[in-house]
Amino acid sequence: MKLTKRDWCGILAVVALTGAMFAYRLWFVEPREWGTLCVAAERPFMCTPRAALVWLQHYGLWGLGALALGIAGVLWGRFVVCVAAVTLGAMAVLNYNATWGMLGAALGAWGWIRPPGAGAPGKMANFIPPSLRAGRKV
Repeated sequence: MKLTKRDWCGILAVVALTGAMFAYRLWFVEPREWGTLCVAAERPFMCTPRAALVWLQHYGLWGLGALALGIAGVLWGRFVVCVAAVTLGAMAVLNYNATWGMLGAALGAWGWIRPPGAGAPGKMANFIPPSLRAGRKV
């Protein structure tokens, strides 16, 4: 497989966004001091995104989001969706949602590297029974 300019842009996006999440966790989520600051009456602005990140982590939504994007990436084969699945899967692993996050990242990577028109997963028309797609171009 030869990497194209589009593939390199996707790899750069995955590395940059995952690195940004890693840095945010390192600076604003992991230190106990931020937990203390965020329960104060007048809390800093950074506590709002921190609370959202922890809430998404607690309910496993990082991993479920990656899984949903991975399934969509395999079904429709859209490059942006596949890159988003790999990125969100890596972020899910950073946020302790590895069970679904790794599966979503793997599905996204599969959709990303699969050549166009490579069989059933490449085209949505192969998943829809002919009776349901009558008169529709897919």
